[in-house]
Amino acid sequence: VTGTILPYYCKYIFHNDTWMYSTLYLTETLIIVVATFLSPMLLKKYGKRNMSLAGACLALVGQLIFCLNPTNFGFMVFSCVIRGLGLAPLNSIVFGFLGDVVEFGQWKTHLRQESFIFAIGSVGTKLGNGITAAVLTQLLAFSGYVSKAGVTTQPQSVVNMIMNIYKVGPLIVWVTVVIILLLYRLDKKYPMIMKELEEREARGEL
Repeated sequence: VTGTILPYYCKYIFHNDTWMYSTLYLTETLIIVVATFLSPMLLKKYGKRNMSLAGACLALVGQLIFCLNPTNFGFMVFSCVIRGLGLAPLNSIVFGFLGDVVEFGQWKTHLRQESFIFAIGSVGTKLGNGITAAVLTQLLAFSGYVSKAGVTTQPQSVVNMIMNIYKVGPLIVWVTVVIILLLYRLDKKYPMIMKELEEREARGEL
């Protein structure tokens, strides 16, 4: 959501679609990369679910900070830093969650389906990106977006839509992530599941 709408935000709200966008994108990306390398230390102590949940809550706080002053570039930069720190734990472990699903699926159904589960995860990522872009494009068109070449200003309805998407969209995403992680219980069951799978393997069973 943020990656799709951010160029519009910089162009029509900050009136600078070059260095501002580059600065914001680079800032958040660098924070994510650095924090991702540090995440394994947190993983050992807190586990996948708790580490990701803390990160999601931090990203949610970062988005709320931005909402306090959405037209201030300093608030935007600070928000990108906090969001990057919050996203990194989940970003570093998301495929670990998929691996857990493989083990859980085998334990529950006696079928092991790594290829299917990881393929669905990849398809889901691509579908999510495509659907997000399509929905945001339609919202902009609905608000009266003018797509002619050389247009540097947009109707106030479009400006309002861009701001609302950037404020509300990530809030919806992070609240959803927090709720899902609060309901996630596989971390606690995982040692028992792996022990039972090892016993099955010793008996030559799936």
